Amino acid sequence: MNIGKKIKDLRSSKMMTQKELAGNEITRNMLSQIENGSATPSISTVIYLANRLGVPTGYLLADGDEEFLYNKISVMRNIKRAYTDGNYELCREMCLASFDEYDDEIQLILADCCLGIASDSISKGRLYKAREFLDKSAIHAQESVYNTVAQVNKISLLFCFLKKISPTLDSDEIDTEAFEEGLSPLLFGDSFSRYIAILIAMDNYSGGGCNMLEGVGRMSPYDELFIKHIKAKQYIIDSDYGKAIKILKELIDGDVVPPRLLLYLACSDMEQCCKQIGDYKLAYEFANNKMEILEHMLVEE
Repeated sequence: MNIGKKIKDLRSSKMMTQKELAGNEITRNMLSQIENGSATPSISTVIYLANRLGVPTGYLLADGDEEFLYNKISVMRNIKRAYTDGNYELCREMCLASFDEYDDEIQLILADCCLGIASDSISKGRLYKAREFLDKSAIHAQESVYNTVAQVNKISLLFCFLKKISPTLDSDEIDTEAFEEGLSPLLFGDSFSRYIAILIAMDNYSGGGCNMLEGVGRMSPYDELFIKHIKAKQYIIDSDYGKAIKILKELIDGDVVPPRLLLYLACSDMEQCCKQIGDYKLAYEFANNKMEILEHMLVEE
């Protein structure tokens, strides 16, 4: 990238006008000529512009790999802040806007960002968006030389769950049939993935599971809803449908509005419980509610 384009791109990213960047040292017309490549700035001008843009002078003068490193140094602080704050959409956007190519660290960050976006999309019932970003995460994970076993396991876990909802939600990038559904929920570091892993385990095993979310740390209202749902599932396994129905009603009608996915699952479990106690009218109502929610979740964006 030539120096003029670098200056123009940096100025635009900081939403500065040519007049604001030129200041009192050079004219706006001279800056315009530098940006369009019809004039070459002196070293003193480069230093002046670099200071006003907040970047090392070396970045404006660098080529190739050096340019990439200078660029990375200048943006990584904001990227890491968005990442650690869990703002995965913003973090991904900054990575895509800042780099034309990605090193192994950026590939890993992008893999995690896409996973975060996918998990959030699943919870909110935006299942085709989740499918898209799980595949994007898989692509980034495969491009990084870092150990991405944890990311691939989580991608496979979430795809396994999505396919239980609809076979159309399978991956185009990885072999989800090879995933071992029996992986311990404790292998997954975030509470949402643990919740999904527990649901899968409870579908395959009639034992316990309610305490697996304990020790996650600081609990959000949504985490508490996940724990309630696991407890209701345990009561269903134990054939205690009355207690299961009580918890599921609290989930559906409580003060905290559950995310769409959890509402779908709760309605599905209520349908099952009502059938078991012989209340087929109420089971029919929850079956209809479940299908209505599912229709919304399977709308492609």
